Amino acid sequence: MRQRALANRIYYQERQRIFEVREGFVKVISILAGTLAFSKFVPPDYIPVFTAVIAVANLGSLVFGFGTKARDSAKRSSEWALLERDIELPGERNFTEDQVAQWASRCNEIEAGEPAAHPGLFERANHRACEAMGSKQGKLSFWRMHRPVIFLH
Repeated sequence: MRQRALANRIYYQERQRIFEVREGFVKVISILAGTLAFSKFVPPDYIPVFTAVIAVANLGSLVFGFGTKARDSAKRSSEWALLERDIELPGERNFTEDQVAQWASRCNEIEAGEPAAHPGLFERANHRACEAMGSKQGKLSFWRMHRPVIFLH
Protein backbone atom coordinates (compact mmCIF):
# COMPACT_ATOMS: atom_id res chain seq x y z
CA MET A 1 0.00 0.00 0.00
CA ARG A 2 2.85 2.36 0.88
CA GLN A 3 4.60 1.66 -2.40
CA ARG A 4 1.37 2.25 -4.35
CA ALA A 5 0.84 5.64 -2.69
CA LEU A 6 4.49 6.66 -3.15
CA ALA A 7 4.56 5.62 -6.82
CA ASN A 8 1.37 7.58 -7.53
CA ARG A 9 2.65 10.65 -5.68
CA ILE A 10 5.91 10.58 -7.66
CA TYR A 11 3.95 10.06 -10.90
CA TYR A 12 1.72 13.09 -10.28
CA GLN A 13 4.63 15.28 -9.21
CA GLU A 14 6.41 14.43 -12.45
CA ARG A 15 3.21 14.94 -14.45
CA GLN A 16 2.74 18.35 -12.81
CA ARG A 17 6.31 19.32 -13.66
CA ILE A 18 5.85 18.32 -17.31
CA PHE A 19 2.66 20.36 -17.70
CA GLU A 20 4.17 23.37 -15.93
CA VAL A 21 7.16 23.24 -18.30
CA ARG A 22 4.82 23.09 -21.29
CA GLU A 23 2.79 26.03 -19.99
CA GLY A 24 5.97 28.00 -19.35
CA PHE A 25 7.26 27.16 -22.83
CA VAL A 26 4.06 28.56 -24.39
CA LYS A 27 4.42 31.75 -22.36
CA VAL A 28 8.07 32.19 -23.38
CA ILE A 29 7.21 31.67 -27.06
CA SER A 30 4.35 34.18 -26.81
CA ILE A 31 6.49 36.81 -25.10
CA LEU A 32 9.40 36.39 -27.53
CA ALA A 33 7.18 36.40 -30.61
CA GLY A 34 5.23 39.40 -29.29
CA THR A 35 8.43 41.30 -28.55
CA LEU A 36 9.83 40.54 -31.99
CA ALA A 37 6.56 41.45 -33.70
CA PHE A 38 6.59 44.93 -32.17
CA SER A 39 10.32 45.58 -32.39
CA LYS A 40 11.94 47.79 -34.97
CA PHE A 41 14.46 45.07 -35.90
CA VAL A 42 11.97 42.91 -37.76
CA PRO A 43 10.61 43.84 -41.19
CA PRO A 44 6.83 44.43 -41.25
CA ASP A 45 6.39 41.40 -43.52
CA TYR A 46 7.23 39.09 -40.60
CA ILE A 47 4.65 40.49 -38.18
CA PRO A 48 1.89 38.11 -39.40
CA VAL A 49 4.26 35.16 -38.89
CA PHE A 50 4.92 36.13 -35.27
CA THR A 51 1.21 36.71 -34.65
CA ALA A 52 0.49 33.26 -36.05
CA VAL A 53 3.13 31.74 -33.76
CA ILE A 54 1.53 33.46 -30.75
CA ALA A 55 -1.93 32.30 -31.80
CA VAL A 56 -0.91 28.69 -32.40
CA ALA A 57 1.06 28.42 -29.16
CA ASN A 58 -1.75 29.88 -27.06
CA LEU A 59 -4.37 27.87 -28.90
CA GLY A 60 -2.47 24.70 -28.05
CA SER A 61 -2.29 25.74 -24.42
CA LEU A 62 -6.00 26.52 -24.34
CA VAL A 63 -7.06 23.32 -26.10
CA PHE A 64 -4.83 20.99 -24.10
CA GLY A 65 -5.13 22.96 -20.85
CA PHE A 66 -1.56 22.56 -19.62
CA GLY A 67 -2.09 24.88 -16.64
CA THR A 68 -5.30 23.14 -15.57
CA LYS A 69 -3.69 19.73 -15.88
CA ALA A 70 -0.71 20.90 -13.82
CA ARG A 71 -3.02 22.13 -11.05
CA ASP A 72 -5.01 18.88 -11.19
CA SER A 73 -1.79 16.87 -10.92
CA ALA A 74 -0.71 18.96 -7.91
CA LYS A 75 -4.06 18.25 -6.23
CA ARG A 76 -3.78 14.52 -6.88
CA SER A 77 -0.17 14.49 -5.69
CA SER A 78 -1.22 16.08 -2.40
CA GLU A 79 -4.03 13.50 -2.00
CA TRP A 80 -1.48 10.71 -2.38
CA ALA A 81 0.88 12.48 0.04
CA LEU A 82 -1.89 12.69 2.66
CA LEU A 83 -2.59 9.00 2.21
CA GLU A 84 1.13 8.29 2.60
CA ARG A 85 1.11 10.27 5.83
CA ASP A 86 -1.83 8.25 7.15
CA ILE A 87 -0.10 4.99 6.25
CA GLU A 88 3.11 6.06 8.00
CA LEU A 89 1.29 7.31 11.11
CA PRO A 90 0.72 3.99 12.95
CA GLY A 91 4.25 2.79 12.23
CA GLU A 92 5.59 -0.13 10.27
CA ARG A 93 3.83 -2.87 12.23
CA ASN A 94 1.21 -1.18 14.43
CA PHE A 95 -1.75 -1.08 12.05
CA THR A 96 -5.04 -2.95 12.04
CA GLU A 97 -7.01 -4.73 9.33
CA ASP A 98 -9.55 -1.89 9.42
CA GLN A 99 -6.84 0.67 8.71
CA VAL A 100 -5.56 -1.36 5.76
CA ALA A 101 -9.12 -1.59 4.42
CA GLN A 102 -9.54 2.19 4.82
CA TRP A 103 -6.27 2.86 3.01
CA ALA A 104 -7.20 0.50 0.16
CA SER A 105 -10.58 2.22 -0.07
CA ARG A 106 -8.92 5.65 -0.24
CA CYS A 107 -6.52 4.39 -2.93
CA ASN A 108 -9.46 3.20 -5.00
CA GLU A 109 -11.33 6.46 -4.37
CA ILE A 110 -8.37 8.58 -5.51
CA GLU A 111 -7.71 6.39 -8.54
CA ALA A 112 -11.39 6.41 -9.59
CA GLY A 113 -11.21 10.01 -10.79
CA GLU A 114 -7.74 9.89 -12.31
CA PRO A 115 -7.06 10.07 -16.04
CA ALA A 116 -5.34 7.07 -17.60
CA ALA A 117 -1.70 6.97 -16.60
CA HIS A 118 1.08 7.27 -19.15
CA PRO A 119 2.67 3.79 -19.03
CA GLY A 120 6.28 4.89 -19.44
CA LEU A 121 6.04 7.73 -16.93
CA PHE A 122 4.26 5.54 -14.39
CA GLU A 123 6.83 2.79 -14.85
CA ARG A 124 9.60 5.29 -14.05
CA ALA A 125 7.68 6.56 -11.01
CA ASN A 126 7.11 3.01 -9.80
CA HIS A 127 10.79 2.22 -10.27
CA ARG A 128 11.78 5.30 -8.25
CA ALA A 129 9.29 4.39 -5.51
CA CYS A 130 10.71 0.87 -5.25
CA GLU A 131 14.25 2.25 -5.04
CA ALA A 132 13.19 4.75 -2.35
CA MET A 133 11.73 1.92 -0.27
CA GLY A 134 14.84 -0.23 -0.70
CA SER A 135 13.17 -2.79 -2.92
CA LYS A 136 15.03 -4.51 -5.72
CA GLN A 137 13.25 -4.15 -9.02
CA GLY A 138 14.36 -5.03 -12.51
CA LYS A 139 16.44 -2.44 -14.28
CA LEU A 140 14.68 -0.23 -16.81
CA SER A 141 16.17 0.00 -20.27
CA PHE A 142 18.03 3.18 -21.17
CA TRP A 143 15.30 4.11 -23.66
CA ARG A 144 12.52 3.55 -21.11
CA MET A 145 14.31 5.53 -18.43
CA HIS A 146 15.41 8.55 -20.50
CA ARG A 147 12.85 8.87 -23.29
CA PRO A 148 11.02 12.19 -23.05
CA VAL A 149 7.30 12.03 -22.41
CA ILE A 150 5.84 13.72 -25.47
CA PHE A 151 2.27 12.50 -25.57
CA LEU A 152 0.81 12.98 -22.10
CA HIS A 153 -2.86 13.70 -21.69
